[in-house]
Amino acid sequence: MSRFHLKWLAIIFWVAFGIIFPLTAFSQEDGLKNRSAFSFYLENDFFAGTDRYYTHGVKMTWISPDKLIEDDRPYAGVSFFSLGLHRKKDQNMDTLEFLLGIVGPSSFAAEMQRFIHGLYRGTDPRGWHHQLKDEIVFNAIFDRKKRIVRSREGKDFGYDLIAHLGGSLGNMMIAAVTGWQFRIGWNIPKNFGTFLLRPGGESSTFFDEQSSHRDTAKRFGFHSYIYVAGHSVFRNIFLDGNTFRESHRVDKYSFVADIIGGVAFTYKRFKFSYAYVFRTKQFKTQAKPQVFGAINISLAY
Repeated sequence: MSRFHLKWLAIIFWVAFGIIFPLTAFSQEDGLKNRSAFSFYLENDFFAGTDRYYTHGVKMTWISPDKLIEDDRPYAGVSFFSLGLHRKKDQNMDTLEFLLGIVGPSSFAAEMQRFIHGLYRGTDPRGWHHQLKDEIVFNAIFDRKKRIVRSREGKDFGYDLIAHLGGSLGNMMIAAVTGWQFRIGWNIPKNFGTFLLRPGGESSTFFDEQSSHRDTAKRFGFHSYIYVAGHSVFRNIFLDGNTFRESHRVDKYSFVADIIGGVAFTYKRFKFSYAYVFRTKQFKTQAKPQVFGAINISLAY
């Protein structure tokens, strides 16, 4: 076979390979996510029918599976016990809470997330081998809630406005928070609002008022609420990393805002609430603000 034919045969082969291989790889893309990849590169001027300047090159590469993204927040979980002391008056409620727990693999946060993901997603969360190292955490939390506006009692339809001020001190979190919660609806319980799952967030049961108003306890209640809060964050172990050991960390924002909208239903001794939470960026390389939902179910007995 002449050199001319060999040249064009090589060109046809590599052109066909260059078309077919990418199409094959594309068709298998979903199945190859988060896997290793091996590549072989061969470059030669023979494939273009020349023999001048750049003449030959070979490269082999291996790409590992996805690892922890350097600009993402650390993987971390916490398990803790807390003891809270509450002092409640007609228009305000004070809480002093002490928290003792552990951050890191011994918190079993990785196992819990894998269990939950297995229930409804069927996926195995990755990245937990990069989580923070074990560290005992201790925090003291103070929280004050004060009802500053309330519609006249004895009416089915009503509203109120609750001011909130709090702070925390410890190796897990050093921060201060202030905010306002406005509620409007029917048979609003005389408590101090609905808050997220967090230390110091308990606002007492919604049955306090009903102990002296038995007819109210038998009625259905519904209200919606909006809560706006600002957080000044001086330390957050889930962003700053371990206190006494080297670990992954990110540069956090010192101010974070929450905007929360929710609804709550009460009937006799039962309460159900749902909240939609919008939280501004917590660290500087965060791609977009955080959004999540929160459900609370309470039963008094």
